[in-house]
Amino acid sequence: MERIKRFVMNKEGIGFFKAILESYEDVGLFSVLDGKMGKIEVIYPIHFEKDMESIMKDMARYGIVFQEDEHV
Repeated sequence: MERIKRFVMNKEGIGFFKAILESYEDVGLFSVLDGKMGKIEVIYPIHFEKDMESIMKDMARYGIVFQEDEHV
């Protein structure tokens, strides 16, 4: 089973977040829904939810902040 979440993030960090997420093989998939607005979608298996949350929380060290967006 997988979970799909949508976020708004600072658009300048999209490429960096993509590179970091890809370095964690099989944890999740990432799609840009609207690059100008910083809207993204993350799809991941529910058993990786804690890992995904940790990765996203750690991004704050680099100035990348996520806000969940249910209106995408």
